Amino acid sequence: MAVYTKVTIEDISHLFKDIGEIHSIDGITEGVENTNYLITLQNNKRLIFTIFEKRTKASDLPFFNNAMLEFNKSGINCPSAVNVDNRNIFEIKNKPCAIYSFIDGKQIKKPNSKNLESLSNFISRMHEVGLKSKLRRENDMLAPTWKYIIKKFNDYEGKHKAELEYVINLINITQDKFSNDLRTALIHADLFKDNIFFKNDEVCGLIDFFFTCNDSIVYDFATLTNAWFFDYQNFDEKDFSLFFNNYFLRIKWNELEKNNFNFYLKMSAIRFFMTRLHDKYFNNSGEVNHKDPLAFFEIIKFHEKNNLQDFF
Repeated sequence: MAVYTKVTIEDISHLFKDIGEIHSIDGITEGVENTNYLITLQNNKRLIFTIFEKRTKASDLPFFNNAMLEFNKSGINCPSAVNVDNRNIFEIKNKPCAIYSFIDGKQIKKPNSKNLESLSNFISRMHEVGLKSKLRRENDMLAPTWKYIIKKFNDYEGKHKAELEYVINLINITQDKFSNDLRTALIHADLFKDNIFFKNDEVCGLIDFFFTCNDSIVYDFATLTNAWFFDYQNFDEKDFSLFFNNYFLRIKWNELEKNNFNFYLKMSAIRFFMTRLHDKYFNNSGEVNHKDPLAFFEIIKFHEKNNLQDFF
């Protein structure tokens, strides 16, 4: 989330004519993908107004909204698109936009044991739902995006050049090693701490479904592992073990999935290194707090030396 496109109450009031009068509009600067505003109505009801920027395709929005609806109906609390005149996708300043329900709760930086137990229960339930889903959308944030980013960095001589060259070489030797035999599911694909909200130590909701796709739950689990249990190269084995053991009380992986865990840990780390590096140098407009791509470079190096499949 970020603020790239500035709007005022006057700009968007027509979209809220059947919802309620807007009291205030506040930009949300966390994240880097789309423009987000917290909308507070005169009756104190809160909503999220999202303007979709370059990386999110307008053609994908019906899928994302349907994915959120499917998860919501299955008991996974997440935003739902608000309908106005039988539509939930609109346009503002020549960009697609939508209004979403507000998820109350807070992010946590350092989880305790109760947080981790709740998180593992929530994610395992979400994966059970995702494995049954018939929705289909390719995960385009791996090889297709890597190819695009590498081309944009052609002849690059700036900061992090050595790390970029290292990762490009790793991509070249691994991008053809994805298995076509893993079972797939509807996954979130962006399970970072700032997308998962808590109340009273329990997970109360999940936001930001705009990378949701059909891919292996191993990839989703790997993304969460890298995001929650690493601080650069420092691995929190104790917290990971607690989460890992509780998650697998509900979910069973087959041997192929277990054998691909280390591979997906590296692939997920590559994905976020590449997109963070790209955004740091090419997405500099707007009110955005960029995150350090080197955090994921160090995670890549960790997974090259260590194999978390040993936990199985």
